[in-house]
Amino acid sequence: MTTITSTFTENEKTSISKLKDCLPDIIKDSGVPENYALWGVLLDKNSTDERLDIILVKFLRAKNCDVSQAKEMLTKSLKWRLEFRADTILTESFPSDVFCKVGFIHKHDKKNRPVTYNLYGGLNNEEVFGNLDRFLRWRIQLMEKGIQLLDFKTIDQMIQVHDYNLITFASYDTTAKTASKTVTQIMQDNYPEFLAVKFFVNVPWWGDWVFKFISIFLSEQTKAKFVVTSANGVKDSMLEVIDEDNLPVTYGGKSIVPELENKGSADQPPSE
Repeated sequence: MTTITSTFTENEKTSISKLKDCLPDIIKDSGVPENYALWGVLLDKNSTDERLDIILVKFLRAKNCDVSQAKEMLTKSLKWRLEFRADTILTESFPSDVFCKVGFIHKHDKKNRPVTYNLYGGLNNEEVFGNLDRFLRWRIQLMEKGIQLLDFKTIDQMIQVHDYNLITFASYDTTAKTASKTVTQIMQDNYPEFLAVKFFVNVPWWGDWVFKFISIFLSEQTKAKFVVTSANGVKDSMLEVIDEDNLPVTYGGKSIVPELENKGSADQPPSE
């Protein structure tokens, strides 16, 4: 099976080698332990683990292979992980009655990449976003759970689905905006190049305004991965990436997902 490292350009290979040489300084400046492992991969300049190269190239690609900028980004990200306690977040518990219908991981796409679903409609904003720190920790935990499903050899990215069904203009209030802005910034700063495709489905008529707001905080590389569709185009768009057997019934597939069925985001699959 072809590994991701075989797709690296010569420039990327050279940049990875240079960034790897910077790892002792990155570890020292960030304050993490000398034997620190990022997503289960030891940050060792002498490592021959190809997974390390794949992680490093993510930071390089986020900075157009500028080694100095990638070094700074990785250093800041490790500092954030230390301060945010990101490495212990998988052991934390959150109220399932609040978050089970907000987001979850369900199966994979045609390339075996995990798919995360984020549901924004019909929420009690104060209950979900009112405690911003709790929401952020839950959302980062969901991201870290998705990363656990990557092998960093043949799979290093995931699919995200953002469903706006049942959302109203009034529900996109200051609390929701603040949460959205903060999560977007955290993801861009600390999880570079993890996104393969992001579907925005069941987008309301006023959705353009929301996307313009969100886009302010996104790189051009990230925005290029967006697929925005109304209810009528959901099934066809998603079936291009996700097999019908793995696609939830709500979106026209055959897979039953309790979180979606119980939420009542759609009684029938979208029309073709």
